[in-house]
Amino acid sequence: MTEFLISLYAMVAMFVLFTMQRNQREQRPDPQMVTLVGWGLFSLSSTLAILFGAVALAFLLGLHMPVPAGFDTPIF
Repeated sequence: MTEFLISLYAMVAMFVLFTMQRNQREQRPDPQMVTLVGWGLFSLSSTLAILFGAVALAFLLGLHMPVPAGFDTPIF
């Protein structure tokens, strides 16, 4: 499920970026929906970056937090 959500996020982000770039090149205004989806993706990205950064900092400082069952295997 995670892989699907990551793929969906990537496709939506690429669509928004390519649409905004094409509109800028053709000197047309962006539709409001494209702008709102872009702001939503920006908000999601920055929120996740802050949360994951806080978790990484907590691990570096030695705070032992319970993690969900799927995260107990090593990444590499």
